[in-house]
Amino acid sequence: MRPLQHIFKCMDNGKTVLYTWFSLMHTRIDLILCDKEEKELKAIAARIYDNMLALEETANYFNPRSELSEINAKAFDEAVAVSPSLFTMIWQCLDYNKMTLGYFDITVKSDHHTPDMPGTILLDIENSSIRYQQSGTRIDLSGYLKGYALEAVKRILDDFHIANALINIGNSSVFALGNHPHGDGWKISHSFPGDRTKEPICLRDQCLTTSGNDTTDRKHLISPYTGTYVEGVGGVSVLTKQATAGEALSTALAVAPLEQRSQILENFEATAYE
Repeated sequence: MRPLQHIFKCMDNGKTVLYTWFSLMHTRIDLILCDKEEKELKAIAARIYDNMLALEETANYFNPRSELSEINAKAFDEAVAVSPSLFTMIWQCLDYNKMTLGYFDITVKSDHHTPDMPGTILLDIENSSIRYQQSGTRIDLSGYLKGYALEAVKRILDDFHIANALINIGNSSVFALGNHPHGDGWKISHSFPGDRTKEPICLRDQCLTTSGNDTTDRKHLISPYTGTYVEGVGGVSVLTKQATAGEALSTALAVAPLEQRSQILENFEATAYE
């Protein structure tokens, strides 16, 4: 049985709304799905949950039984066959590494990491396999997987002809489709708790991704060039059409020096908020 919670409501204006929430990817995920009957909306929510669960089981860095962990354990010794979804994820991340001047780096937790380590990963398209050229290489997709999941959700919503919806993964990765039942677009806050200085952003068919530290105790972003954690409270939000681009870009901007942020932004169709 799937651990989903549901609230269904028929609004005064005749529109229907299903609010669903569950935990995956080490965070809470909230869905608002509109304009279908309750049974169909619950079926769509279940489809989304199953898809996200499968992605987590494939690409969870912290699960020793995941496909990604198997690659990290074996790919230096031999070429390892990779599933289509994971191959696509790694391929995209290596492209984003170049587009962000190396500041988005999925190898940053490797032993003896250097900024050129992503370039030592060999992807064989013909055989759908991966090989690590440098000992101690480990790929961590934690800063990217939520964006890939949002792209998968967008495809599911399209399959079911859902025109209005909101998907919120951990308050840091948000995709808004169409309109709120009582307005144009979806107004989304990008402030950390306790910060009331930032105006909400109105999203419509867009993604809002935020990276940074919401407390002085939190340290989870590592600079690929210094090997040190980004400290202090603060972050960067980016508005994009593509969720994977948002994940890579917000992470890169959060760790890059201020003088290089504009150069990185030139490689993306995005708006940044600090």
